[in-house]
Amino acid sequence: MRTFLLVILFFGIWSHSAQGQTPAQRDSLRKELKTLPADTIRVYKLNSLGFQYHLNKPDTTYLLAQQAYDLALKLHYVKGKYISLYTMALASMHLSYYARALKQFNQAKEGFQQLKATYWMITAMNGIANVHMEENKVQKALETYHEVYTTYKTMPNPPPPFHAHILLNIGESLYKLKQLDSAVYYFNLALPHVKKYALDRLWAVYYDLGDVAFAKNNINQARTFYRLSIAASIQDNSYTSLYDAYYRMALLFQKTSQNDSMLHYAKLALSYSQKSENLAGILNVSQFLTTIYEGHNDTEALHYYRIAVAAKDSLYSQDKVRQLLTLSFEEKEKNQQIEAAKTEYKNRIRFYVLIGILAALGALAVFLFCNNRQKQKANTSLHRQKEEINRQRNEIEKTLTELKATQAQLIQSEKLASLGELTAGIAHEIQNPLNFVNNFSEVSAELAQELKKEVEKPESDKTLIIDLANDLASNQEKINHHGQRASAIVKGMLEHSRTGDAMNRVSTDLNALADEYLRLAYHGLRAKDSSFNATMKTHFDPDLPKIEVISQDIGRVLLNLINNAFYAAAEKAKQGIEGYTPTVTLSTKKLENAIEISVKDNGNGIPDAIKDKIFQPFFTTKPTGQGTGLGLSLAYDIVTKGHGGTLEVDREEKIGTAFVVHLPFKTSL
Repeated sequence: MRTFLLVILFFGIWSHSAQGQTPAQRDSLRKELKTLPADTIRVYKLNSLGFQYHLNKPDTTYLLAQQAYDLALKLHYVKGKYISLYTMALASMHLSYYARALKQFNQAKEGFQQLKATYWMITAMNGIANVHMEENKVQKALETYHEVYTTYKTMPNPPPPFHAHILLNIGESLYKLKQLDSAVYYFNLALPHVKKYALDRLWAVYYDLGDVAFAKNNINQARTFYRLSIAASIQDNSYTSLYDAYYRMALLFQKTSQNDSMLHYAKLALSYSQKSENLAGILNVSQFLTTIYEGHNDTEALHYYRIAVAAKDSLYSQDKVRQLLTLSFEEKEKNQQIEAAKTEYKNRIRFYVLIGILAALGALAVFLFCNNRQKQKANTSLHRQKEEINRQRNEIEKTLTELKATQAQLIQSEKLASLGELTAGIAHEIQNPLNFVNNFSEVSAELAQELKKEVEKPESDKTLIIDLANDLASNQEKINHHGQRASAIVKGMLEHSRTGDAMNRVSTDLNALADEYLRLAYHGLRAKDSSFNATMKTHFDPDLPKIEVISQDIGRVLLNLINNAFYAAAEKAKQGIEGYTPTVTLSTKKLENAIEISVKDNGNGIPDAIKDKIFQPFFTTKPTGQGTGLGLSLAYDIVTKGHGGTLEVDREEKIGTAFVVHLPFKTSL
């Protein structure tokens, strides 16, 4: 019984605009709750009933979810607690408390993750994406939907209906980003899955496709899809979706100036929004009709104005209830925090008492020890001094050994840090073509299945077969193209990583090397911190000749200088200076006897007091734990000792810093 209820609730919450069930079903659940004992089944029933109200009466949803949450805590029913927390988050989202909704969805996600309840975990992730959509953070929502899709595909037995819902959510977010062709692509991908596994969402696919056609000003096609959506909504007996479809039809006929049809569909939309108790829908349509009739039929305009005012008053009353519910839950959380603080205070007192006892015992032990030592001091003073001298000598020798070992470890750590940053950049570069290969491979597999089914039919549609074959050929070309992109990246890095004899110099294009490490450094930092952003500028001398260098070592120098430049610019950006844009400029220039490479930032600059120390080993201006102080020292040795060049700093305090490398055409050690 518990599993059955879980499935019902689980399948109902996937869509960004899921429909509620009928009043008869809600009445049935309310009657059943009157006879149920306070057990885990009641937790599920409360959540299930609460879900039925989440679109039209989210305050009721919140109240029922709170009851379920309190009961789950009382029963020590962990999974039920997180399901209740999820339902509360759903209500918070529809109450427009987005910060609280995100907090509750994230708590539910972490709880399900600890319980290894993958189905519920991706449901909570989907809820997080839905909140981003409500906040109009569509790009962030799209990224989260893709994360949900990736996790869904790793499940051993993924429920087929989820596939349709995820594709629809991705398509709707692409539509809001005005990427209309991509949105149509995902809607068409979802359509066969909806027809097979999620018929209750068929109306959504049709009006999504209609919205895209409307946005492209293809009125006839939009009208066809909206009518298909109306037919599917009638079959599904969904009042809320009928309101959505009829309201869209009214807007479409308004655009084509067909006023009679516009009024007909607007009134149907109002009727079904009233049947579904959709206050926001009632307010939208009644305001629309008031505007249409205003100045033409004041009696009708007044009639719809009164409906709009009543809907607005109801929404205001709901806002009051929402505030009370929020205060109630916050009060419970505050009480829990107070109890936790009391327990922590008692534990702290016990700890301090124990420390006091141990300190007293320690003081007594020290007193006895000192008293005993005082008695022996006269006879052992010379012997102790000799042992102390020997001990100090041994400690000094041991410290020197440890310092040498630490220095070697720090040098290796700096090299590994550079390698890690380089690896992160390579991973980011290669991930993009691999994503394309994976996506087009998956679509090709589905097209192949459709082609196979069509060929096996007694009377196959040759036109469809040709279209499917053309799509497959197009996908294969794209897979090949992006596969070659990935292969080129790997090939380039393999060529770069051939070490052989470290002292063998090879003829190197420094423009290409500098550009490569600029991109790798940027993507490496982005991989560690997605909020990092900076502007990159390049000024490469087109007549720059190739010179013989150890490309791996020069690459390490460039990577270190570029990372330092990005760090300096990003630190200045944190000061919130109006109009400031973090910028790093990389340039090359052919001189008379050398090649000049400049790495410049517009950060805070280097103070005069430390200018002479920056190339010293272990000196760093970064906070503790963020730098070893060996990066510039190693770079200096590679340029000056390894290649006979120079590395200098040209800085303007509070304006920026430029590190300039000069590499001679002919190097000598």
